[in-house]
Amino acid sequence: MTISTPSKPLNWFKIIGAAWLLALLGACSAIKVAYNNGHELAWWWLTDYIDVQGEDRAALRQTVHRMHEWHRREQLASYAEMLRRWQPLVAGELDPAQVCRMADDVMQRVSALSGAVQVLDPTALQILSRLSAQQIAEMERQFAKGNRKFREKYVDVSPKELLENRLDSGLSRAQWLYGSLGRQQENALRAALAASAWDAREAYAWRLRRQQDIVQTLRELARTQASNETTRLALRALMARNLDMQDSPDRARYESTREQGCQTMARLHASTTPAQRAKAQETLRNYAADLSTLLPVQ
Repeated sequence: MTISTPSKPLNWFKIIGAAWLLALLGACSAIKVAYNNGHELAWWWLTDYIDVQGEDRAALRQTVHRMHEWHRREQLASYAEMLRRWQPLVAGELDPAQVCRMADDVMQRVSALSGAVQVLDPTALQILSRLSAQQIAEMERQFAKGNRKFREKYVDVSPKELLENRLDSGLSRAQWLYGSLGRQQENALRAALAASAWDAREAYAWRLRRQQDIVQTLRELARTQASNETTRLALRALMARNLDMQDSPDRARYESTREQGCQTMARLHASTTPAQRAKAQETLRNYAADLSTLLPVQ
C-alpha cells in the first residue's frame, strides 16, 4: 500500500517471488494467466542471472516448477485473504498507522518467501554450491546492468528529473488502486514526494551491499564445496537478510522512509472521492476472487 520508490535490487533470490507477486500488480483480467505462467517468467529471469546448461539447466527448471507449486500451496491463500481484509478499509478513512499495517502485511508475505529454500532438492543445492567463477562473474554483469538502469533513473539525474521519475512510479501504483487521479491529487503527491527523506544514493548503496552479500555467499559455498545442508542453511540465511529488514543495519533508514510513505498514502487516500474508493474496493475484490480460483483443489 505504501507509495515509495523501489530501492531494493532485483536480486536472484527475489526472482521467483517477483514472478508470483506480478499477479498482484498486473491487469486484473490477466491474473490467472500471469500466475499460472509464473514459473516460466521466473525461469526466464533466473537464467538471466545464472548461466546453466545441459542437465543442470533441466534440474533447475524442475526446481522452479516445484517452488511455484510450493507457493501456490503454502502462500497464495494468504494473499487472497489479505486483499479481502483490505476491502472495507479502503472504503473508509485510513490513518498512517493503518497504512503501515497494510504495508507490513505485504512485507510479512515477502519475508515468508524464504521458505522456498526448503523445496530445493539435492541436485539443485549441488548446482548452486558449485557455481564457477565464470557463472558468478556473469551474475555480477547482470547486477551491473540493472545498476546502470537504476542510476540512469534515480541517481545520475537532476532533482527535477528524479522527482518526475518517482512521481511516475507513485502515480502508477495509485491509479492501479483508485483509477484516474485529479490534477490536485497529482500535485499533492508530487509535493509529498519532494518532501520525503528517500535518498537515491543511499538506496543505490543498499543495492550494492545486498548484491555483494549474494556474490560473497555463493563464492564461499563454491570455495568450500559446501554440503547440501550447509548450502541450504546459507541460502535460507541469505534470503532472510534480503527479505527481512528486522536485523538490517539499514533498518533505521527503512523505518523513516516507511513512515513517510504511510503518511503520503494516508493523505492521498483522504483526498479520494467516493467513486475512487469504490474503485479501490472493486480492484481488491476482483483480485481476491481471481487469486482464490488459483488455489489448489483440496
